[in-house]
Amino acid sequence: MEMMSVGTDWRLLGCAYVDFFVQQEKESLRLLEEHPLDLSISLGRLAYVVTDQVLFPCVYGVPTDTSYQVVDALRRADPEFGAAWVRRSRYRRQGMGITMRPVRRSRRCATDIARMLCRSWAHEHDTPKGKILVCDIVPAMLHDLRLKLCHLSEDPADP
Repeated sequence: MEMMSVGTDWRLLGCAYVDFFVQQEKESLRLLEEHPLDLSISLGRLAYVVTDQVLFPCVYGVPTDTSYQVVDALRRADPEFGAAWVRRSRYRRQGMGITMRPVRRSRRCATDIARMLCRSWAHEHDTPKGKILVCDIVPAMLHDLRLKLCHLSEDPADP
């Protein structure tokens, strides 16, 4: 399948990869890893969406329409938020194809996405940090995210 086809939402490929990664489906992972540029871009776009739409609103209480002055003040005051903001910028560049990530770095990005989803779920449900099973939470959250992505009115070619 050619990723540049019209109407392809690259973030859905990233969802599939993270789902296979969490459930350790080796054959499916290997098939997706045959195209490292497509994988890198799709994971970058998915990580950017997860950071903006899930992590920041749930964990830090920062809605997506917050002004840059407020975000900058939070970034300076909270080192953890600042680090998440830097990762968001890295994911944005990766999703645009500016920075190419090899397969091992794509696996790291998939791990980051799973951690962000678990962290936001734990924050919403007041669950202690060590009490979450990634293989239980992440597939369900990815399913919900896929449903939301399929209904967005934005152009699927945009990051």
